[in-house]
Amino acid sequence: MSNASIGFIKDMPNETYHALDGVSKSGLDKIDRSPAHFKYSEQKDSTRAMEVGTAIHAAILEPVRFDKEYCITECKARTEKAYKEAKAIHGGELTLTKQEGEKVMNMCEAVHGSLDAMKQLAAPGDAELSAICIDPETGVQLRARYDWLNENRIAVDVKKTQDIRKFGKTVETYRYHVQEAVYRFVYKQITGEDLQHFYFLAVEEEAPHSNEMFLLDETMLEIGNYYFRKNLRTYADCLDSGKWPHPNFGDGIIEPSNWELNTYENNMEVML
Repeated sequence: MSNASIGFIKDMPNETYHALDGVSKSGLDKIDRSPAHFKYSEQKDSTRAMEVGTAIHAAILEPVRFDKEYCITECKARTEKAYKEAKAIHGGELTLTKQEGEKVMNMCEAVHGSLDAMKQLAAPGDAELSAICIDPETGVQLRARYDWLNENRIAVDVKKTQDIRKFGKTVETYRYHVQEAVYRFVYKQITGEDLQHFYFLAVEEEAPHSNEMFLLDETMLEIGNYYFRKNLRTYADCLDSGKWPHPNFGDGIIEPSNWELNTYENNMEVML
């Protein structure tokens, strides 16, 4: 682990960012499951889906860098000789098969055809901008990495999705409202100002790659702030005590969900 200067840091390699002291939103997700899950988690090697996701981000947010660094081959599989030769030159994470490359470019084209998205992405700003601050309440170092932060105090976070109609549920499942709370907090600690807007740019992975710029309402952000502070205080308490407890299941009694209960009651009514 290592420390870095407080504030915004441009061009920080992803590996360096993840090696910094403190906690990020992904760490708070583990804390929310249980402190033990945070304590014993390990940095996992990136999967192919993660590498393609990084390529999508680069194509959308840093097209000049994408064109310079990435190689889209004509190969259908990564086992082909031509792919392996390209990989030896560019590296596996920067070398794409024909199918991967087509998906990345089609998603990029769909986003670049969106007036709402390009209004924010075309404004001067920084991609993959790392940020570090100290939480004044707990003394904990927080870190965040903005997909896109422009000079108008507007952040854009790119999210792949399968069905844009269900993105609201995705926000709850993956705690994106907590992410926004963290990123807004870090920004204000560094600049003394509030972010004007925080957009989630959701892009469907499959054609026609429908995409939309989403804003969370005040209630969602209030809930996100609540869990952000709750998880951060838990993390700070664990640091102080040196104890990282496992999940607490209370009395261990499992009750039916509302869906299970409603289904049962409806079936009973039909039988009667």
